[in-house]
Amino acid sequence: MIKDIEISNFKIIESLKLSNLKRVNIIAGKNGKGKTSILDSIFISNDIESPDCLLKPIVFRGGIPDLTNNELWSSYFRDFDKSKDITIKTTNNNGQKLETKISVEGINSNTLNIGTISSDNIDKNKISPRSSKGGEVLKIRKYDATQEKNKQIKIEVTQQINGNQITANLVKHGKEADPTTTTFITTSNSINNANMVSVMGGLIRNKDKDSIIESMKSINSKIKDIQIGIINQETEIIFDIGGNKLVGLSAMGEGVGKLLTILVVSYSTKNGIILIDEIENGIHYSLIP
Repeated sequence: MIKDIEISNFKIIESLKLSNLKRVNIIAGKNGKGKTSILDSIFISNDIESPDCLLKPIVFRGGIPDLTNNELWSSYFRDFDKSKDITIKTTNNNGQKLETKISVEGINSNTLNIGTISSDNIDKNKISPRSSKGGEVLKIRKYDATQEKNKQIKIEVTQQINGNQITANLVKHGKEADPTTTTFITTSNSINNANMVSVMGGLIRNKDKDSIIESMKSINSKIKDIQIGIINQETEIIFDIGGNKLVGLSAMGEGVGKLLTILVVSYSTKNGIILIDEIENGIHYSLIP
């Protein structure tokens, strides 16, 4: 579990340190002050082995990542200034200190494949009179910084954008503990629902749904059972609330959907980290710990 976190030059955050974090932490504040940026920084630092680790936070919120001119990378640096590295430092309850550094660097290689061109595909109208610059790569490095004077690099990721594709290379240095499972509960209902159907299906198969049902009664006392069904040719979670028909999740209200998401994700992220964006949406304040 994260005890302390320090973030610098990440999105809207110039420098921020949060100390003495507990099992459950609620971050409140005005809009545009960096609450979501804190969640993004934690998620990315625990997901760097995925080539789409910088795409996910954008897609989670229904956005479309812009891969042109490396706009994706720039958007994560404060004031779009790629000359200053992003740093995310965490201290866990067991005393382990991890440091993630994100930087944009020039390609360092004596021999590069700079493209192929033949006389058959030369378009004189597209030939630039300017000399071309070398390409850039994104470097993500994770260090074990438990011993500050002897930081040891554990993971090094190199990403490069080619057209509309991202290529990534991962190098692990030595043996590293399994990364902390981190799940992001997003503002996108479609992403949440797809994840819920999958996890809830497993709970039903393993006969582990009873505790979920009991917890759901705190927001709707009529709930008797939860199943998986097909409504309008779409797989959906359905509820027995005592009527003549089962009711789909989409008809149960936003609060039911949000609470079910939290409960289901809690089961699938044991001993991990759950990040919830805008937890207050759809849930009465009395149900928030």
